[in-house]
Amino acid sequence: MKRGTIIGATGGLIAGVSLGTLALAAPSFALFNNSAASIAAPAAAQLALPAISQQARWGNLPNLADLVQAVSPSVVQIQVRSSNPVQTSRFNGRNPFEGTPFEDFFGNGAPGQEQQQGEAPDRLGSGSGFFIEGGYIVTNNHVVDDAKKMTVVLDDGRELEGTLVGTDPKTDLAVLKVSGSNIPRGLPWGDSTAARPGDSVFAVGSPFGLGNTVTAGIVSARGRNINSGQYDDFIQVDAPINQGNSGGPLFDQTGSVIGVNSAIYSPTGGNVGIGFSIPSDMAKGIVQQIISHGTVERGWLGVAIAPVTPDIAASLNLTATKGALVNSVTDGSPAAKAGLREGDVILSFGEREITHIQDLTRSVADTKAGTSRDLKIVREGRQQTVKVNIAALKDDAAAPKLASAPPSQGAGPASLSLSDIGIALAAGDDGVVISSVKVNSPAADAGIRVGDKLVKVNQASANTPDAAKKAVDEAKKQNRNAVLLQLQRGEQRFFVGVPFSDG
Repeated sequence: MKRGTIIGATGGLIAGVSLGTLALAAPSFALFNNSAASIAAPAAAQLALPAISQQARWGNLPNLADLVQAVSPSVVQIQVRSSNPVQTSRFNGRNPFEGTPFEDFFGNGAPGQEQQQGEAPDRLGSGSGFFIEGGYIVTNNHVVDDAKKMTVVLDDGRELEGTLVGTDPKTDLAVLKVSGSNIPRGLPWGDSTAARPGDSVFAVGSPFGLGNTVTAGIVSARGRNINSGQYDDFIQVDAPINQGNSGGPLFDQTGSVIGVNSAIYSPTGGNVGIGFSIPSDMAKGIVQQIISHGTVERGWLGVAIAPVTPDIAASLNLTATKGALVNSVTDGSPAAKAGLREGDVILSFGEREITHIQDLTRSVADTKAGTSRDLKIVREGRQQTVKVNIAALKDDAAAPKLASAPPSQGAGPASLSLSDIGIALAAGDDGVVISSVKVNSPAADAGIRVGDKLVKVNQASANTPDAAKKAVDEAKKQNRNAVLLQLQRGEQRFFVGVPFSDG
């Protein structure tokens, strides 16, 4: 059960898995709408839920007891047993006092104590999950990752052995299956795209291994990126979600599942009012692929992308901070075959407008391999359309990511100063490099470092410091508020928009 910890300014995003050493049912230390009537009616009919005559409005929410009573039997606790790696001594069984006067005394351990051999005790943990259809249970990948035994505990106390159908680590989803009589009915998927900040939601799960527990709150935000992967598109909620809630459902006011609880932001490990759920419009497609094929197939474009910041938009004379900026194109990829270039700004993919870079990664991933799509792009100030034929994403395919490689070695003394943006340039062995960055300058604020190689200025090659300065001066003459620099740091290239200083 592995789940990376994402460090924030004052705390971390911690997966909500409850781990114990003795009893899973006991608290333990952890490692850690507005729906249309056409949607609400089928959901209520499937669950045979009581009608809610009172319209939800601010300060006067309907009683959730009847809804909770209807959905709780379909929410389960998942108890997991997994191997615990044996910690090997750095002495590899040798006496650390060999060759000293203490060798005989400490021979094979302390006097009267035999050296212990064998495997370490298994790790025990628990999370949550919920039935969707035919004995299938949805949960998080990090709940069941590396599990060698999974026990599904129903709301009525029954325990069933769970079998893993498949997982998708990229979205942190997994599917189990159980068999038996009187299996609880499946919960209906809701429409997460209809959820708005301020809509009432409630969650059911097994925090700290305590069994089914209900918490309620509101949708705090949509489309959250918590840097856990390239497909981040979380619903942020303030409904208390704690360790052990991982994999449990997030419900709207009709009792439909609009999210799968996955992570919390917490400096302490407990709930502080910020939780994250995988939206149902993403989860249900992934889950169906896992049930049908055991794996998930995604489309692949083959570009590394970055968001269009206000400074980048200003440097390109774009009217809005929308789209995805192409940092690099993978050789032989669908993007390369379609003629995409570094510096292109992708505005739409098929019929979907690209407002954030997650819009592009999600759209490409959801596209079946072999399908063609039109990409609307901006190149050198002009809009044009290119057609791309999407391929299947392989495990070894280059995934879009932002530059994070270490800086290269700095150059010698500066030969040319660009005081308008706060850098100095020098001619290096393989091109122009940044030889100094002025503290608190626009370049420093943009994250430029000494030793970065300067590749292009406003999408024009900068082979010498003089050529770079000329391109910067030309951008200023065109009354642009910022200049676009393409840099190389280590093996990765990326763009930054650097505004001109006021002074």
